Amino acid sequence: MQNETITKQFKENIKQLIEKGEIKSAKILLKKYRKMEPNDVDAYSMAGIIAMIEGRMVDAEEIFLQGYKLNNSHFDLLYNLGYLYEVKSYIRKALQYYIKARDNAETKEEKIGIEEVIERLGLTQKGNMEFEATRDNKERISLNNNKNENISGESITKYFNNTIDKEIIRCFQNKDFDRIVQEIQRKISHREYHEIIAICNYWLNKINKNTAIIYYFMAVAANGIKDFTNALKYHKKALELDNSLADLRNRKSKYKYNYEERNIACIGCGNEKFEVVNVCNQSISEDNKELINPIRKWVKCTNCNLIYANPLPAEEKLNKYYSEIAKEKFGGIYGDIDARFEFLVNMSNKRLEKIEGYTSGAKTLLDIGTGIGVFTGTALDRGWKAEGLELTPEDCQYAKDKFELELKQENFYLFNEDRKYDVVTLFEVIEHLQTPLKDLKQINKLIKDNGILVVATPIQDTLYGKKMKENNVFWNVVTHLSYFTKDVMLNYLEEAGFEVLEISGSNEGMGRMEFYCRKI
Repeated sequence: MQNETITKQFKENIKQLIEKGEIKSAKILLKKYRKMEPNDVDAYSMAGIIAMIEGRMVDAEEIFLQGYKLNNSHFDLLYNLGYLYEVKSYIRKALQYYIKARDNAETKEEKIGIEEVIERLGLTQKGNMEFEATRDNKERISLNNNKNENISGESITKYFNNTIDKEIIRCFQNKDFDRIVQEIQRKISHREYHEIIAICNYWLNKINKNTAIIYYFMAVAANGIKDFTNALKYHKKALELDNSLADLRNRKSKYKYNYEERNIACIGCGNEKFEVVNVCNQSISEDNKELINPIRKWVKCTNCNLIYANPLPAEEKLNKYYSEIAKEKFGGIYGDIDARFEFLVNMSNKRLEKIEGYTSGAKTLLDIGTGIGVFTGTALDRGWKAEGLELTPEDCQYAKDKFELELKQENFYLFNEDRKYDVVTLFEVIEHLQTPLKDLKQINKLIKDNGILVVATPIQDTLYGKKMKENNVFWNVVTHLSYFTKDVMLNYLEEAGFEVLEISGSNEGMGRMEFYCRKI
């Protein structure tokens, strides 16, 4: 009796999680339950529902049919099979299972509900499973029938009810596809991902199964509900159908199918285990120039928790990409450098004021990854013996032509042992490095005893990051190879031999933070 109570409560908890849209938690609990009760048909029914909600229609069908083999008279399973085939437009198959569900209904309410479903389809049973149309079927709204509310049990309808409203159905009927796309985009901004999946499935099943942009929307929605396997699959499918989706903003760069990239262990600690945290098409923000795969998979190391790109783009391609974007003066999310010049100078002065507050008599400064040298030039103006390190030739030439600055194209790993500085700065550089922890340890060697290190980088778990979630623009920066949380950054700085003196928000905003540290 006690076991039955536990089993019942287990299933009830899973159902509630599904109804609330907490699919990830439902899947975890369901996995535990299926180990306890491997032959419980309710578990197959719930697993199939989750697959449908996530848009995995093939998986859903397979799961439902496995359950059907165990029990071919299970009401919920029969109803869900009927609904699945209705969504896939297999009306005859749908009716077969709906009628079986009606015949196995345990209550009058269930039976009435099923009969209403059959009537709604505009079909009636004739003879031994032969059907004929009984009325004009043009006004049928197959995914939005509130009459199904009185069907009890683990019916999938209650999870899909109202996800496609009548207005969108009318748009489908009127072939107003532009309006549908606009509505999907609106729902993306509101993070209404289950509704998006329902609309996209309807489109693919009833309008055109090879619409590239719909697969893109499916990928965005799958990523939003943390179904990363399907997010990756749908992004690839979208690009295979339309290679111009490799450049969502301009439609100039094309998808190349094969890119120079490699699967890697953690770029910080070397641990090989990770979990996926985001899958996106980065070209929604930045053009990949046909050099870098527009599909970016972000993973989190299970050891040090660093978020990093995996697979990692080839260094040669990244360097070419840097040169390309340098010619545009950092378009994308960074904007035009000339338009931002005064802002950058003012921000540099504020940073230097803070650095000077932590130093006494310091004179030498190295700015690693200085870009076009605005910070280096500002430091020189304030009397520092400042050097700017930059590997991108176009940036160095720009600094020379525009500001008469001689930046250094050098690898700091090759510096002489006696070449040390009072201050080293990395402003939005560490997220571009391929070995960030190793690099911080090397940078420690470049700093004099009690010297200062300043690191500025986007931080994922700031208020901005928590608000934007999967819509955070930093998931889409092509040259970013890692995304730090505050704790990971603090751990890396400590391990590299630094004491953090101050943490502050950057004037750049969008969750960027600055870490002022002293060498210990």
